[in-house]
Amino acid sequence: MEVKNTIFELLLTKSNFKKKDFAEYSKIPYDTVVGWKKKDKVPAYAMVILKDMIYRKKVDDDLIENLNRNHISINNYNLTKYEEKRLSSAFWGTNLTIDEIIKQIKEKNQKILKKVEENLPKDLIKQILGKINYA
Repeated sequence: MEVKNTIFELLLTKSNFKKKDFAEYSKIPYDTVVGWKKKDKVPAYAMVILKDMIYRKKVDDDLIENLNRNHISINNYNLTKYEEKRLSSAFWGTNLTIDEIIKQIKEKNQKILKKVEENLPKDLIKQILGKINYA
């Protein structure tokens, strides 16, 4: 069963998506997606993919809204990529993630703080700790 292109484009625009977004999400070449307009037909599988795309966007939006409502931040620190990399390199060989390291620093875990002190320059430590403590 094939669907009219106008329905496909209407659903895209109502969901605030562009054809390029759909092409990236579905891994269908952009030229193919654009070509459906000339034929005025869209394959049924494209509508299934679009439905999934719309559903996932709604779930993501609901999750973000829920986190914001409960004042939960995904990354409640603003370290640069360089600072994160340097901090995680101080714990090379351990299974600690950057989030776990930061949590331990916030809890003032002496073992973690000592490792940071031993492996990072003082100015970088001051910079990172300042950002973590005021996050």
